[in-house]
Amino acid sequence: MYKLITSSLLLLSLTSGFAQSKNPITVAFYNCENFFDTKDDPNKKDDEFLPESAMKWDDTRFMNKLTKIAQVLDSTVAGPGLPNLVGLVEIENKEVLEELVTKSQLKEKSYGVLCTDSPDERSIDVGLLYDKSVFTLVDFKELNATNPSLGDYKTRNILFATLKATNGDVLYVFVNHWPSRREGEKESEPRRIFAAEQVRNKINELQKKDPKAKVIVMGDFNDHPDNNSILNTLKASDKPKDKGDLYNAYQTLDAAKQGTHYYDKEWRVLDQIIVSQGFIGSKKGYKFDPKNAHILRKDFVLYKNPKTGEERPNRTYSGEKYYNGYSDHLSIYITLEQ
Repeated sequence: MYKLITSSLLLLSLTSGFAQSKNPITVAFYNCENFFDTKDDPNKKDDEFLPESAMKWDDTRFMNKLTKIAQVLDSTVAGPGLPNLVGLVEIENKEVLEELVTKSQLKEKSYGVLCTDSPDERSIDVGLLYDKSVFTLVDFKELNATNPSLGDYKTRNILFATLKATNGDVLYVFVNHWPSRREGEKESEPRRIFAAEQVRNKINELQKKDPKAKVIVMGDFNDHPDNNSILNTLKASDKPKDKGDLYNAYQTLDAAKQGTHYYDKEWRVLDQIIVSQGFIGSKKGYKFDPKNAHILRKDFVLYKNPKTGEERPNRTYSGEKYYNGYSDHLSIYITLEQ
């Protein structure tokens, strides 16, 4: 009888542990590197990516790009299947995302497609795919990240979506592509801080209504985890001090070995997924364990210099030279368990 009871308790314990971690979901982010269609849009500056341009961006190259983006996303899951939430930047429009989900292995899922309509000078935008079997769209807005007082420039809007999951959780998702460092890190920093302020202000609103709100902030921030925009303005770190602060698992990564972007012979962590403390140690719904934050560093997304052994992202273009690669950024992903 004792053995029977002990065995039953053990089975119950194992079953409970399994039940607590069932149906995990994957949240992925990817800077696609100029995912343009081949059609001329008179309202956008897309002349660089057309069949007759110096880039020779034709249907063949477009489909190669689409297939490779899908391959990357298909690889950003620990087990079989596809990611359930996908933030994508450097996309031209909603149509390229719709083609991505209908002309690749992503068609195995039914994805909802969201895309901003930004005033960006390069005519690129920000998008989000969400698994309709897990999430229902509650609301979708765009946050203006362009501050007119900081000079003559226009940048990408921030995508802000509210999604309700089948387990009852409400997730607030921000997809970002903050202003670049093209004019210099310090010179351009105020633009990124302004973008960070727009996200932080909205999060403050959410947390005022619900201190345990489940927030996901992902993107190519063009800043590192320890830069002012993320550490001090967004208030995201690996050791949150106050209840409203955010958790950034990517702050602890060794950039020299685990970066997401390679520039001037250095790896940098520009791409990050940040969560609110509502995910940390949550007693119900989705939970986040810091060990479940990853950078996809598989061989196919990397180019290795045969002479030096130096590795960097296997990109599509360098200038006008076509390499038929993936992107100049690596994708990142986290797993949320329940």
